[in-house]
Amino acid sequence: MHARPAASGCTALLLYGEVQKEVLAATLAQDFGIEAEFEPSGVRFLERPDGTGEACEESRRHGHVGFWATVGLRIEPGPHGSGGVFTYEAELGALPRAFYQAIEETVHATLLTGRRGRPVTDYRVTLVRSGFAAPLSTAADFRGLTPVVPRRALERAGARVYEPYHAFEVELPFDAPAPVAARLVAGELPARHVREVELRLPGLTHGEGVWWSCPSGDRRV
Repeated sequence: MHARPAASGCTALLLYGEVQKEVLAATLAQDFGIEAEFEPSGVRFLERPDGTGEACEESRRHGHVGFWATVGLRIEPGPHGSGGVFTYEAELGALPRAFYQAIEETVHATLLTGRRGRPVTDYRVTLVRSGFAAPLSTAADFRGLTPVVPRRALERAGARVYEPYHAFEVELPFDAPAPVAARLVAGELPARHVREVELRLPGLTHGEGVWWSCPSGDRRV
């Protein structure tokens, strides 16, 4: 189980399956006296960059409006399973350390929600341009300006949505009906169908079927 802040200010919980949700509900009721109501579970889709894109927001001393900060970013696909990586192409030391930290933290927070509302993963973001106006700039300027830059860069790069898959094996009794044997074979299927199969299997196999599955990567939607 993983907890992370949601865009609405609430806390989002990432659970593995319905059983974990039932355990959480029972724990809240028994240990804390809280009767929790859960909305229907959904599968966690992900987004990945489909190409390379750059964007820059630049501060101007004359006719200045907005934040006292300059941020230029490039986003591109990272290795599968790498999550999010932030690197520097702009000269280190050009900004105070707090400003670099503000940019990096804001980039990762912004990409928790991609173009289609899904978390973005396996990306590499590079700081290609930066600047500030001493003594006017603060870390808050960089936190306020930065979100628009990775969003625009991701829009130019394009993004694809991926859904999780599970590898499964099923053990069936010898007298199982032919349609069951034809439907359930060792292989992979979208994670969103796992619960449906788990619920149907006992009735189809008179309670004698055994189901086993585990996460097996994801596929492009």
